[in-house]
Amino acid sequence: MLFSLLPLAAIGWLSAASAATTPPSVVDAADQAALQLTEQAADDATVAVPVFDVNHREFRTFRIGRDGTVDDATRKEIDRMFRCKRTGHSHEIDQGSLAMLADVSAHWPGQTIELVSAYRRVDRRTSRHRQARAIDFRIKGVKMTEVRDYVWATNTELGLGWYPKQNFIHMDHRPGDADYAWTQIGGRERSRPSWSMRVRRNETLRVPGSRAGV
Repeated sequence: MLFSLLPLAAIGWLSAASAATTPPSVVDAADQAALQLTEQAADDATVAVPVFDVNHREFRTFRIGRDGTVDDATRKEIDRMFRCKRTGHSHEIDQGSLAMLADVSAHWPGQTIELVSAYRRVDRRTSRHRQARAIDFRIKGVKMTEVRDYVWATNTELGLGWYPKQNFIHMDHRPGDADYAWTQIGGRERSRPSWSMRVRRNETLRVPGSRAGV
């Protein structure tokens, strides 16, 4: 209120005097605090996702946005690592699939995701692997039934297959399509398995309205 009664020149003089009397250490501390807040916000918006490619024996840690977004350099590295294991061809991996992968990694922080398969150029065109929307994986040191139930409970527009003999799950993003779950045993696909019904009935796990990338 006092400044409104003073000439503009006087206001400028007071501001300059105030700045001049502020110790540099205080200014530096404020700048450092602001920088830490900015860095913390960036960390909260992304997830560190450690991935080991079991086919090519490669390990990388990617920072993936909770909505599945990545920077250009990370995009190139992900597409290269998630390439077709038979042909070596790569394809841009679907953002929704990456969002689900980031969510899984955030739920089990620090645990290595073992990549079994992602893009598969040799599959039929209707395959989610051919569309670069599917990821087959396991998490080292975590029961796959726990991962299976978590993914099924917290996502929609989802395809989820459990392969108990091979100890991995198939996870794909299928925007606009109904959710679909199956168990694969002995080459046979069993749709609507009992575990999928149980998990969706369990209101303590279910997150209503959640979607890949949201």
